[in-house]
Amino acid sequence: MTKKPQCLTTLFGVLGVALGVLAIAVVSNSPLVVLDQQFEQYLFSIREPWLLSLFSAITFFGDTLTVGVLTLFIAGVWFVRNHKQYANGLLVAVLGSATCDFIMKAIVERARPSGGIPSITETSFSFPSGHATAAVALYGFLAYYLWKTLPTRIEKYLGVGTMLCIIVAIGFSRLYLGVHYPSDVAAGFLLGTCWLIIGRRIASSKKQP
Repeated sequence: MTKKPQCLTTLFGVLGVALGVLAIAVVSNSPLVVLDQQFEQYLFSIREPWLLSLFSAITFFGDTLTVGVLTLFIAGVWFVRNHKQYANGLLVAVLGSATCDFIMKAIVERARPSGGIPSITETSFSFPSGHATAAVALYGFLAYYLWKTLPTRIEKYLGVGTMLCIIVAIGFSRLYLGVHYPSDVAAGFLLGTCWLIIGRRIASSKKQP
């Protein structure tokens, strides 16, 4: 095993442990839960109508339907261009992360923020954030693809930077809209990154044309 796969394996393990610790903290009603609630109350106190509109638009890019359509379209383009390993990696990252998100929601059963805090209606459980998970799996994989395929370093930095901004913006939108706690979004980022590592490993398992 080369040094890079070893590093990724270690990172995967660290992220998995961190995700487990977060889940236990939420289930055991630790002080983290109080901090979550205080943060959401603070965001609620500084909420502005125009920012609600902005983040409502941003959160659309992490929606299940949006992510699903984009994933299928991008994977289809890559298959046509004979970038099959990238397409396989993307599909595994997105579908795997979505499946694990569904399972974890059912296990943890954390309620969404309540009262006047939510600005939109969500019916599923809160932990982890599905939008944050999907954002890392999809846009994180696109960042990996752009880094591997763009010709110049400045293009690589711009491409990856744009994808990272999209991921962060989607995660924060869930907090500002009042439909998730910070630990939900953090858990989503961790879960999405775990599956991004798996998807990257699949994409790099065979040299692309």
